Amino acid sequence: MKTSHQHTINVSSAIMRILLSVILTVVYLTCNLCFAQTFDVATDFSATNNPNGVWSYGQSESLASPLNLYNENIKVLTDLDLWDTENSLWNNPNVIHNPTANVITDVGNRITWQPGQLSLHPGFDGVYSHARWTSPVAGTIDIAATFVGLDEDGTTVDVHVLHNSSSLFESWIHSYAAPESFSGTITVGIGDTIDFAVGYGDNYNLLDDTTGLSATITTVPEPATLLLLGLGAVMLRKKR
Repeated sequence: MKTSHQHTINVSSAIMRILLSVILTVVYLTCNLCFAQTFDVATDFSATNNPNGVWSYGQSESLASPLNLYNENIKVLTDLDLWDTENSLWNNPNVIHNPTANVITDVGNRITWQPGQLSLHPGFDGVYSHARWTSPVAGTIDIAATFVGLDEDGTTVDVHVLHNSSSLFESWIHSYAAPESFSGTITVGIGDTIDFAVGYGDNYNLLDDTTGLSATITTVPEPATLLLLGLGAVMLRKKR
């Protein structure tokens, strides 16, 4: 016959197992928010898929217009990967990535891509070139972005960071190798978009407008999820 003390222990153990199961289930369902995850526009680049996971590449008539995805991927200067719209004039607008460990220079146009570097180039008539990130989670993210003119003849563009088409940052680049940077922390929902966009600037001319982009988006772990994870670990240890 079980004593009252043994019955209390058994009940307590059952409650602990239930609580542990609930906590682990919640942690599992919110595991995307347990640890910081960084998405990098250049490192994550794909020369074969668009969209590419959370990233997509395309063009828009204005910053508020729908994004039209690039549908053609080709090699230029032997090793550079380029996305544009099929039959576009001069392959503009576009996104270009240097997948190699070597510096690649377009001698005729005086443009240089560093190893692993990504660039955006606008199109005619004010068409913007975009690299877009679509959020796979709901929560807080840190954004860091730097735009820089890559054309030695002098880049003249307008640059933007957008959250669901609303401006987080906008600036002008009027020279070669003069960066414009943005960093910020915002809250996003699943399916929200962050766009990095380049237009042809206040000279209304797309010549010499190749613009380097380095950008990362990092998810910020939610304190409540981390607390649940810690409680689960403590209860699991006690159970043992």
